[in-house]
Amino acid sequence: MTEKFEEVMAKIAELTQAIKEHQNDATFDKEAMNELLTKAFADQRAALADNEPVRVGAFTADPIQRAAYDYKGKYRRELMGIALDGKYKVGNWELRGSDLIFAKHLIDNAVERKARGEVFHGSDGIKPASDDLNAVVKTLTASGSATGDELVPTGMAAELWQDFFARSLVAADLPTIPMPTDPFDLPLGFGDITWRKGTGGQATTSTNMATAKSTLTSTEQVAEVDWTYDLDEDAVIAMMPALRARLAISGAEQMDNFCINADSTATSTGNINLHDDTPPTDSWYLTAGQDGIRHQFIIDKATQAVAGGGAALSDAMMSSMLNLLGKYALDVTNLRIVPGAAVYQAMVGLTNVATVDKYGSGATILRGELARYRGIPILPSASMPKGEADGCVCKTAASNTLGVQCVYNRTGWNLGYRRGLMIEVDRNIQTRQLIMVVSFRIAIAAYGTRSTAQHTAGIINILLS
Repeated sequence: MTEKFEEVMAKIAELTQAIKEHQNDATFDKEAMNELLTKAFADQRAALADNEPVRVGAFTADPIQRAAYDYKGKYRRELMGIALDGKYKVGNWELRGSDLIFAKHLIDNAVERKARGEVFHGSDGIKPASDDLNAVVKTLTASGSATGDELVPTGMAAELWQDFFARSLVAADLPTIPMPTDPFDLPLGFGDITWRKGTGGQATTSTNMATAKSTLTSTEQVAEVDWTYDLDEDAVIAMMPALRARLAISGAEQMDNFCINADSTATSTGNINLHDDTPPTDSWYLTAGQDGIRHQFIIDKATQAVAGGGAALSDAMMSSMLNLLGKYALDVTNLRIVPGAAVYQAMVGLTNVATVDKYGSGATILRGELARYRGIPILPSASMPKGEADGCVCKTAASNTLGVQCVYNRTGWNLGYRRGLMIEVDRNIQTRQLIMVVSFRIAIAAYGTRSTAQHTAGIINILLS
């Protein structure tokens, strides 16, 4: 048994002896002694639990679960749900441990400002975090070496990073590589081997096997969120899941944005995302490395783009786009079609998928949705923008009326992360605001020489109704 267990047993023995010696003493406070003994027995049970082997499904095996069971405060139900399932749910509202830790962090920051004499909007109503919130946060951090502020970036960042991938369509589907260096040269194996007819007694011509590589250079994506110190404990906790959900949606969309639209061109009339002006230097799409998927078939190998001619999307256009992939079109399991929202609606109405006689029970006229086209998974993405006839986006939004669509073999692309999600929180004493900065470093690279690559194609200049 542990030293803690031996101490508890000695305490119980001491209390028991005291009760025996004073049981006939009228001045002896039996009620107080019973309370001490009850607490000692509770300590004994906890000490015994610490010595029990971990069993699958055993509630007391996990220290946070055991602490949650003993917690009797205001957030008991929330803590029990988090300890058992990782979240506490009310309808579609989900509270996680990082939300409670972050809420306490925000309140503590506001209280600290008020204690230093700062007067700001809502300062009169600022109160310290309740004992209940302090206790539940202590419970959630009990099994870690760090507590408090340092868990805000690490705890919430880890959960949000997973949420980003869960919600993204394009980025989560591409082959992903952690980048040990920046830039990182990813070896892609050996080139093609040449086969020849053999002649008895003669050596054949050897193949000089050149190796290929793809270079990943990361670009940082940063978002800043500010809010004032007008904080109430219940309101902060209630809004934390909404803030986390908004960040997850935005972060996932930004991952897909970068994969599809990254372009390193910083000059006027050259960037596919701002074709008639010079991009601001902090534009999210200004990649420090390779360009994205849309750039490949619009600029790098423009012959891979089918010109829609300002006509409505048709099955003939779709066939032409797929034919441009050559041998890469044969690997249907790795092909992905990515239309914008409006182009997806046009796809749903295509003759070959709309009616039962052409598409069977999966016809869009029955189901109202389209998951595959000719067996190829469809990933409708808001990140695929409308543009002009050349597929590029211009500064005047009213000019961007034509649809764009792409298809690619996912093995032709690699996605790298030099750094996962990082969350940093600070204060601005001039504006009396809390500042949260969220960032990650992402890189995308195409397989092979981009000017000749055939693994990606698209359709531009699609008329949208």
